[in-house]
Amino acid sequence: MRILICDDEPLYLEELYTKVKEYMDSRFIECEIVKSMDAKKAVEDEGSFDLAFLDIQMDGMDGIALARELKKRNGKLALFFVTNYNEYQDEAMDLRAFRYFEKPFDTRRLYSGLDKAMEYIDGAYVDIFMRSNGAQHRLLVDDIIYVMRDNRRVVAVTAQGSYVTRESFDWWCGKLPSLFFYQVHNSFLVNLHYVQVYSYSELILTNGARISIASRKQAAFRKYWFEYLRRR
Repeated sequence: MRILICDDEPLYLEELYTKVKEYMDSRFIECEIVKSMDAKKAVEDEGSFDLAFLDIQMDGMDGIALARELKKRNGKLALFFVTNYNEYQDEAMDLRAFRYFEKPFDTRRLYSGLDKAMEYIDGAYVDIFMRSNGAQHRLLVDDIIYVMRDNRRVVAVTAQGSYVTRESFDWWCGKLPSLFFYQVHNSFLVNLHYVQVYSYSELILTNGARISIASRKQAAFRKYWFEYLRRR
C-alpha cells in the first residue's frame, strides 16, 4: 500500500506521518508513506497511491487540484482532506472524500476514519493487466487465489483458471494489496479471502490447495491473521 501525506506546514506533516505510521504498524499493514510539502512535487511521483491525506490550502497547487490528478491514476484512491475552511467542502465532496480533519488532529477521529478507509480498500476491485502465453488478460485482484513461484515460472491461480505470467514474483508481491495478500512462503503469496482452514503451519484454500507456512513466518502470520479477522 502507498500512502501520500501532503501538507506545506512541517509540524503538521510530521504529526500526521507519526499517527498514520503508528496506526499501520499496530495493525501489521505493510505500507510506504510518502511525505511532501509541495503538491507539484507530489504529482511528479510516477506511482499511484491507495490513500492520501491532503491539506486543501497550499501555495501553488492546492489539495483539491492535487486530488484530481491523483484520482486519474487510481480512481479508487481513498482521500482525506485537512481543512478549516468550509467553502472547499463542496468540491471535496465531488471527489468522494472520506473525511475532513482540522488541525490539530484528533487521534481517535483519525483512526476511526482510517478504519473505514481500510474497509473500503480491502473490498475494492482493482484491475490488473498481465501477459500469459503472448496474450493479455484482465483480472480482478479479488479473483486471484494465490500467486506461486514454480522454478522459473510465476503462476497466478484464479477462480477461473491459472495464468503463467511474465512478471516476477517480487513484482506481484509489490503489486497486490498487503491488506489481504500475505507471502506465507518464499514461493507463495496468498489471498486470505480464500482461506478455508488455518492451522499454525498450513493453509487450506477454498479450491482445495494446501499451502505450507514457512516456519520463520508462522509467528508473524498468526498475528497478521487475527488482525485480518478483526478488520473483517
